[in-house]
Amino acid sequence: MSDPDPLSDIDAVEAVLADESPTTRDGLLVALASNRGRSTAEIAALTGLSSDAVEQWVEALDVEGPPTERDDGGDGDDGGAGRSRFEVVDAAVRSLVKSETIDGITEPVTDVANEFFGTTAVAVYRYDGLRSELVPEIVTPAADARFETEPIAEGRDPWWSAFRSDDPTAVASTELVVPSETLGIVRLGGLDADAVDEIDVRTFRPIATAAIGAIERRRRIRTLEDDRAELKGKNEDLQDFANIVSHDLRNPLSVAEGYLDLAVETGDEEYVQEVEDAHERIDRIIEHTLTLARQGQGIDDAEPVNLELITRQAWRTVETPDATLNVADSMTFDADPDRLRQLFENLFRNAVEHGSTDPDSQDDDSEPGETDDELVVTVGTLEEGNGFFVADDGPGIPVSERSRIFERGYTDSDDGTGFGLHIVREIVDAHRWSIAVTDSDSGGARFEIDGV
Repeated sequence: MSDPDPLSDIDAVEAVLADESPTTRDGLLVALASNRGRSTAEIAALTGLSSDAVEQWVEALDVEGPPTERDDGGDGDDGGAGRSRFEVVDAAVRSLVKSETIDGITEPVTDVANEFFGTTAVAVYRYDGLRSELVPEIVTPAADARFETEPIAEGRDPWWSAFRSDDPTAVASTELVVPSETLGIVRLGGLDADAVDEIDVRTFRPIATAAIGAIERRRRIRTLEDDRAELKGKNEDLQDFANIVSHDLRNPLSVAEGYLDLAVETGDEEYVQEVEDAHERIDRIIEHTLTLARQGQGIDDAEPVNLELITRQAWRTVETPDATLNVADSMTFDADPDRLRQLFENLFRNAVEHGSTDPDSQDDDSEPGETDDELVVTVGTLEEGNGFFVADDGPGIPVSERSRIFERGYTDSDDGTGFGLHIVREIVDAHRWSIAVTDSDSGGARFEIDGV
């Protein structure tokens, strides 16, 4: 028994043509089935039409009439030469149903337009209900040279009237607008629109519908893929935060418990100070974790900020007993002031925490972290005028480490959380700026933020 499906994927074709009128769908299926050698009785069974209706469609569409009985003797393959128009439609619909790229949609639509109307100037517009516009999704080179292919705003005639009335419309006798009901329109240029055959237009309309339907499917798939990628990223963030709680917090908690036991046993207040230090580290980890949870979002409320003013505000919130701030010059630019201050706070903490670790800067009697000279942190504008820098005169950052310092969780310190510079990069990315690290004039670290 032969396969009763004239397209082998009838369900997909019906889905693509779901918004087309039943009459148009019936006509296309009759044409395709007839072209593939189905008998009148088979076509009637497939489409639900009467035999008389099938014969009327065959006559109206001027297709080769179906045989009384199926002829399965031939292989039906002519190598693609001498294909009838409806073989072209058959191939086009198949390609549109299976298309996964814009190129996969463009080629069959252009082939049918060239076959029916003798033009490759094809522009396919999708209706965007949110913006009330007809948005160009496919524009062939020939169409780009002939049309203004910007979005067509609601009310712009004659294209909008053609779309709303669902009537094919000739424009200046050289362009044909073929609407596809609620989905959009196809513009065909470079032809004698007044001489276009009505049968050609009726047969082309399902192709227009199928093309725009394929574009919609492609957009939905892309949106779904983006949503999946975003969900995967959020799951990874949740896993990172779980790791922070289970690993990073456990260590200082254990330290605090150990020193608390010693303080109880000995009454030595020195151990109480160790407990306090451990709790401060826990507080920093929690603060950084919450800050990271708020990052990764765009900047919606940027406003003019003054570099020197926000720099000094951030400096006052960081413990810098052995460091001095020097603001070389200033500028005003647009940014989120709260997140920008977080950026400076983290850069200042990084400078203070790592700027005094050079063993050559300590004498034999000094405690770790104590230096003979105060660390100087300098903030200023880049010479090009499109950004700012934060530099210090500490030991600097080895070239081999510079590619890793912005990674989440990376630290070369037992007391570091590994999130400070990662937060800095997240804030820079949210502003769509860029950041680089190099040597300062004194050999310390210099962070340059440009593109502001």
